[in-house]
Amino acid sequence: MPKTFERTRKAIAKKKGAVDSLHQYSRDSKRLHRAQVRDEKLEKIAASRKKNDKPYPLRQNDSQPLQMDVIHELIKTFVHQYDEELNEIKKARRPGRPASTKEDLLKVKIDNLQKEYQNGFYYLVARVKEAGNRKAVE
Repeated sequence: MPKTFERTRKAIAKKKGAVDSLHQYSRDSKRLHRAQVRDEKLEKIAASRKKNDKPYPLRQNDSQPLQMDVIHELIKTFVHQYDEELNEIKKARRPGRPASTKEDLLKVKIDNLQKEYQNGFYYLVARVKEAGNRKAVE
């Protein structure tokens, strides 16, 4: 939890001077207000970051084990995420011209993802499918 407000409050309390000097528009009240707003903003960011740190399938399924067809559908959407961009680049290229570097890189990425889907995703799918092992995967 952010501690800016507490530090600011403590620093203002240690100052010499009358307690009456802390009125609505004083510098110290503005300092306190800024510190409080900063703490609220940091808490809000931390809460959203904590929510986003959870793996995607668990956020979508309320921490329940996923079915095999749902797992494969998620993996297929991940593997084919670059297909639209590759098609746009192919359409933009004039006929008879060689493929651009970006197009070659996208082809390599897609090929690697497809090979990994065929060869290497089974271990992760098997681990996520079991409810007891889900925490180890996280």
